[in-house]
Amino acid sequence: MNEAEFRAFLDDISTCFTTGDFDTWANRILLPFSMVQKRGPVMFQTRHELKADFDLYLQACEIMKLDEIYRRPISLEDCHDGTFIATYETQLLSHGQRATAPYTASALIHATEDGYKMSSILNALGHQAWTGTSPA
Repeated sequence: MNEAEFRAFLDDISTCFTTGDFDTWANRILLPFSMVQKRGPVMFQTRHELKADFDLYLQACEIMKLDEIYRRPISLEDCHDGTFIATYETQLLSHGQRATAPYTASALIHATEDGYKMSSILNALGHQAWTGTSPA
């Protein structure tokens, strides 16, 4: 993975939430997939589980009136085994203004026959952390 591919990856995993494009999100995920959050890890074994969580993020985007999610590359480490540790800053924006404070996360990205896919995000902020609420 080079810097341009990293940037494209970040764009894919960002715009899919403002456009509601689950297929783009799912195409960048390697199952099983984990998100390590402050409360602990969350595991997704199936595409169905991934879709249910994606829909909760879409609800959060709607509540927060997000129109842009921008992820800024910070570092990309080649682990020399077909994986990369990609660190980035996320900014959630509504009408050009930050909706929350930016946060930093890292993803474990795998080079696969179908392109680059992530199997885990460390320091992922869940949809409840984005909005400060739990879905009904």
